[in-house]
Order: sequence, then structure tokens, then C-alpha cells
Amino acid sequence: MFAFDGGYDPGAASHTVLLELRRTVEGHPAVRHARGDPPDQFTHVEAAIDPSALGSDVDEGTLAIRWYAGETVDARPEFAFHYSDASGFDCGWHHEPNPHVDGWAHYQERSTDEEAYDYEAISFGGLHPVPLCWEILDRLETRLGAA
Repeated sequence: MFAFDGGYDPGAASHTVLLELRRTVEGHPAVRHARGDPPDQFTHVEAAIDPSALGSDVDEGTLAIRWYAGETVDARPEFAFHYSDASGFDCGWHHEPNPHVDGWAHYQERSTDEEAYDYEAISFGGLHPVPLCWEILDRLETRLGAA
């Protein structure tokens, strides 16, 4: 995404990706609704999830998505897809520097708000936002179905 002066605008690029991610998650059968915030230039998307559609016996869940396209066109994106539910369980797939794992891609999880996160280095099939979103929704379904 480019600014009016012809330069790259990371905020506009991030907003464009988050618009597409909002549309993508709204197409998943477990998503009740999704919204981007703030409305004029998203910094994140929040989706209300029906965890029972993913194999969990919890009534309410939320998937928060952050995406930052990076300072240059060629920069690695930084993102997080973070799920939490009414039981206190939360987990997330992140691509960003983190002192707990080597590399950028990691999964983190805890069972309650009082627990510390467990971290695990992971890899993604790719970093294109839409296929990545479906990959993470599949991983979330696998994780909740196994809980």
C-alpha cells in the first residue's frame, strides 16, 4: 500500500490486510461476527467465536487478530491470532520477536489467567494472510477438539 506521496504506508498496508482477514474469518462457520477497530484504519480485528462449533464445550470465545505489515514493502509481517474463551483458556499463533523461543513463529498457551504461558517454536505453511488465517483456524479447531 502506498501513501499519497507515492511512498509506502505501513498503516494503510496493515489496514488492507486486516480488512481481508475480517472478511475471511466471517466466512468460517464458527464465527458469529467480526469487527475491525478502529473503524477508519484497523489495528486489529476481533471475532466472536462459537467454540462448540470447533469441538469445545465452552459457550463463548474470541479470536483477536493483529497484523502489522512492516516498515517496508519487503519487511516480514508481524502478527498474532490469539484465542481466548470463557473458561480462561487462551492460546495464540504469533509471528514476532519473542524472548521465549528461537525464531519469530511460535504458539503460546495457558489454561487460566493465573498461569504462565507455555511457548513452542512452530512454522507456518506461508505468510500470505488469507491462507494463513485458514491454517490457523484449522489449528484452533484441532486444539479445541483435543482439549
